[in-house]
Amino acid sequence: MNRLLAETLSVLNGTIAMVIILAGAYMGYQAPFGGFFIILFGAALGVIVAALVCGVISYLALIEGHLAKIANQKQESPSSDQRREPSL
Repeated sequence: MNRLLAETLSVLNGTIAMVIILAGAYMGYQAPFGGFFIILFGAALGVIVAALVCGVISYLALIEGHLAKIANQKQESPSSDQRREPSL
């Protein structure tokens, strides 16, 4: 179940980023002194917020993937009796 939730969050991460960017542009559009420059400024702030929020989510998903890969390698590795230490 945790794997399903992690994969779902990874897929939705891009959608969440687009919603944040569009919300920033919309807030710029709704400004009382709004104009084209303010819409672009709102979208730029949306990009910054999306990079911070969704960037953290994507790094956590990346770390989770690496940890799952390491866990699978540990299970498939030979036992410690078969390991050889290098001679010094």
